[in-house]
Amino acid sequence: MKFNQRFSLESLSLGSEEDQSGLLFANGDQIIDLSGVNIVGASVDTVRQLFHGVPKASFITKLEQHVENKDEFIRLTANDLVNDDRWHFSRMGKTGGYRYKLQNNAVGLVVLFGSWYGKIDQEGSHLKIELSPHFISQRTVPEIWDYLHGDFVGISRIFLEEPEAKGVAVHLACDYQGFNLPVDFIQKFSTSSRTIRAYDGIASLDLSDFTDAVATYGREGQDKNYLIGKPIAVQMALYDKSYEMIKSDKVDYFNEEWSVYSFGTYDSTQSVRRIEARLHHTVIREIGHGLGLEFEGFNQVAEHLTDLWRYALERNRLMIDGDPRGYLNPFWQLLMQDVHFYVPAQGVKISRKKKEAVDPIARNITSVIGNLVSIMARRNDCTVRHVMRQLHNLHIWPEIQTYYRSRGKDDDDLREQIKEGLEKRRLIGRAA
Repeated sequence: MKFNQRFSLESLSLGSEEDQSGLLFANGDQIIDLSGVNIVGASVDTVRQLFHGVPKASFITKLEQHVENKDEFIRLTANDLVNDDRWHFSRMGKTGGYRYKLQNNAVGLVVLFGSWYGKIDQEGSHLKIELSPHFISQRTVPEIWDYLHGDFVGISRIFLEEPEAKGVAVHLACDYQGFNLPVDFIQKFSTSSRTIRAYDGIASLDLSDFTDAVATYGREGQDKNYLIGKPIAVQMALYDKSYEMIKSDKVDYFNEEWSVYSFGTYDSTQSVRRIEARLHHTVIREIGHGLGLEFEGFNQVAEHLTDLWRYALERNRLMIDGDPRGYLNPFWQLLMQDVHFYVPAQGVKISRKKKEAVDPIARNITSVIGNLVSIMARRNDCTVRHVMRQLHNLHIWPEIQTYYRSRGKDDDDLREQIKEGLEKRRLIGRAA
């Protein structure tokens, strides 16, 4: 896998030095301008925390009494230490993996208790707590962990005797506008997974050469949505979040989140797509081992979320031509290098870059073109037509045209300048 060089208009106006935060990506064959991409969200979408221990007999008795009384609601403690609201309660069959389910959407938690894979009165992984984006975004990591595993009122201590954190699964999500996946996405996607599902609502798609299972459905006119990999490993989901948020009735929530995250640059008239990396607890545990760390609880994993994100995108990556040893698609590189997950605290703490201003660069337009020519001149088969095509793809192309017209020149003059520049750089060895 090769990374593209990154440049900004400012760096190109000064020379051919790279700018690691630039949005112009060059690989010797082409230059791709991603200034139109807007990252409107980066968040921890889901956490599934596992706890090991012996179920408390007194709490099991309490649950069974609710089953007998057909009572759908329950309080976790007699004095409501954990939450003042009641929880919805139900008994589950063996297919769910757990005997009991408690849910509180107001808080944003689902609790699964009493594993069917072990005896209820013996030690085992009897507790799974699923955290929603709403729950995560409103609390710091210490607050989350205290709620789950605090010494006095942690949920784990209500259900289990001497509970121990024993695995955590995390879903990391990035929401964006201004980029469409290529129509031959699957052919250019490098992954070790043999399970890919595509959803487009048009027709069935047979990709048996690439996958074990592929299906398509959705709505007509919707871009393809993909599910790559299995839940027990690293799974990638790529889908239309604008459509999904309507189905899940979370329009107001996400409109507000995206507007805040993007400093108001989120465009509600454009669709938002999401890329989600879902890492199973066994994968996270193995990564921890590789780092010489213990990754059993969310509190241990939180500061390494960006590393987990990059690991997932490296294992499942979009290439320019499909060759896993070739160049990474610039959009995928942008996701790997510019999207950061630090810690959830009153909204997920992240870092991002604002869009670069074009106007200050316009005065140095000839320097920008000259340095682009130097970069493209590395390839002996690069022609004037090739360079012109790359210039047309830049978001500053209108400014380039305006600049030349103001000096009584046109596209033919620009082509001649590029031709001369390519020849000079190749003859005297000044190609960047």
